[in-house]
Amino acid sequence: MKVKPFFILGAVMVLSFLVAISNSLSTNALEFAHKTMWGEKGIANGQFRQPSGVTVDSENNVYVSDLTGYSAKMIQKFSPTGTFILGFGTFGNGPQYFSSPTGMAVDSSDNVFIADFGNPAYAIKEFDKNGTFIRTFGSIGLGPGQFINPGGLGVGPEDNIFATDFGENNNVQKFDKDGKFLMSFGSYGGGNGQFINPTDVSLDSAGNILVADSGNDRIQKFDKDGKYLMQIGTSGTGNGQFENPIEIAVDSGDNLYVVDNDNNRVQVFDKNGNYLTQFGNTGNSIVRFQDPIGIAINSLGDVYVADGVDSDIHVYSPVK
Repeated sequence: MKVKPFFILGAVMVLSFLVAISNSLSTNALEFAHKTMWGEKGIANGQFRQPSGVTVDSENNVYVSDLTGYSAKMIQKFSPTGTFILGFGTFGNGPQYFSSPTGMAVDSSDNVFIADFGNPAYAIKEFDKNGTFIRTFGSIGLGPGQFINPGGLGVGPEDNIFATDFGENNNVQKFDKDGKFLMSFGSYGGGNGQFINPTDVSLDSAGNILVADSGNDRIQKFDKDGKYLMQIGTSGTGNGQFENPIEIAVDSGDNLYVVDNDNNRVQVFDKNGNYLTQFGNTGNSIVRFQDPIGIAINSLGDVYVADGVDSDIHVYSPVK
């Protein structure tokens, strides 16, 4: 931090200045350390073929979807420390079955919503916390409530469900908690409010909608009604730049975490879009990301990142 030269006129001014500096550092400083990792390649409990979506519930349990698992249970639930609890969801073509499950989100009742990328005829599926199927909504097509490639999911403050559709639709759709279509926004393109392959969506505490616009290498922020507010990031490899920002998450302080897939890292921004820090692309080869995909943050600030190549879950924690 650079400070311009100044003249100190008294002890009170010195103290005030030091307090201001201290507050600035404590507010803006953010650093993460690799805590642990769990999971391995396979189709047994606690194993993955290609973990993709990650979400957490109110008890900090972790749910992981297996994009190409074809295992007995394509959605697995773990304790915060990675102990297998249960699995649910099998491969198939019906409403309660999966083809290629991707994005996930949990509502205030700990019901789990999963987007089935490979089967837009039954685009979004809802299960309770015990893995019991509740309903499916969203069908294949280009109209309201329809999808070509359902990808990312987010839950708003009123338990409304937001879903991205990349491909021909290139939009974000909003449903109520029972799966009734409410609205959509977005179209194909590179302008404000337009998308090229939006892959994920997340909500902040004010209900603002953040969308991973992966084809445009940026994050776009909208208000609760879908009105464009701002853009975060541009194409590149530097701080605040992206190469295929594929999934996002928002923590309790409304900081934004972006899985910068092709740069093999996670970048963190404050609620105003200012770059804060990054992690996952340093350290020994074991803890570095090879193909980061899904991300979720629990109530303690622990960050869970799914790695599609290593078929494991990395856990990063904020440094106190």
